[in-house]
Amino acid sequence: MFKIGLDLGYGYVKGINEENRRIVFPSLVGTGYKRSLSGLFDRKREDIINNMHIVISGNEGRKEFFVGELARREGRNVSYAFDEHKVNHPNTKALIAASAGLLFPEEDIPVHVVSGLPLEQYIHQKEELKGMLKSYKLIVEFKGYDIVKIIKFEKVTVFPQAAGAVYYAIMGDLKRYLVRGSYLGLVDIGFRTTDYIVFYINDKLTLREDLSGTLDIGMSEVNNTADKLFTERTGTKLDIPELMELVRQDRIFYRGREMNFEGELNSVKYELARAIKDRIKSVWGSKLDFFNTVFLAGGGVKALSGYLTDIYDNTVIVKDAQFANTRGFLKVAEIEGKGEE
Repeated sequence: MFKIGLDLGYGYVKGINEENRRIVFPSLVGTGYKRSLSGLFDRKREDIINNMHIVISGNEGRKEFFVGELARREGRNVSYAFDEHKVNHPNTKALIAASAGLLFPEEDIPVHVVSGLPLEQYIHQKEELKGMLKSYKLIVEFKGYDIVKIIKFEKVTVFPQAAGAVYYAIMGDLKRYLVRGSYLGLVDIGFRTTDYIVFYINDKLTLREDLSGTLDIGMSEVNNTADKLFTERTGTKLDIPELMELVRQDRIFYRGREMNFEGELNSVKYELARAIKDRIKSVWGSKLDFFNTVFLAGGGVKALSGYLTDIYDNTVIVKDAQFANTRGFLKVAEIEGKGEE
């Protein structure tokens, strides 16, 4: 069975398949329309990730979307699937179609997908996400690339997001991390939420649910502040594409001059990191003294790592941090596959 790990994040979609093909793109969806001038410039096949104009056909009819970078650049009515309950959000189905279409095998063989949810949502929405993915069946076409695929999943596994990142983080050196009587912690900084998870090590990894949870804060705090700062300075609002550029560069060109927000945004990142540390440390309490390692993972690590590495003496930034959950999900699929042999 062909294996795929898929992380449908609030800020970015990340995916990887067993052939080590990986994708990442903004979790943005906009209404699709005909671009009359799009054929003026040659586009290589590998540029598809930046030009996803998809048409999906299924029981709900035929719909066109711009997804990811194309939605950011040229989309109309562009939005994130930002609802806490995103399982049946229309954008979520479009993001699945686009990502699966890029990760599916060329041949028609059964596919096992492993995906996840933030810890708090996992408790309440696990079965709903699993049911949606099991019943998911659509035809997706990538306009301009002569690619049409039927998207359906033979097997679906839903896994807690931060737990997937832990699996990936420790697999390279089990002897180092699986010290009996110790704890492992991981902080997964996402766009809308931040997960923290703790495992106790005895003969196996044992989840400490009382020391694990989800904080309803993430990198979107930086976006929201950047939006407010720009409005305060100019009296106008930013659309999503320009807001993303401002956050990415800490500056933006507006009305003939460059506006620099680096100082203000660094202050926001510091305060965000401090809030995350304070709230997690209050939950972990004295147990933190018995931790082997605290891992940092997720898309927000790059921006916040400078302010978070003092959360514990032995704090480790997970390699390829943005893909930690995705690679962990793929590892779960591999483990389940071996168990079925």
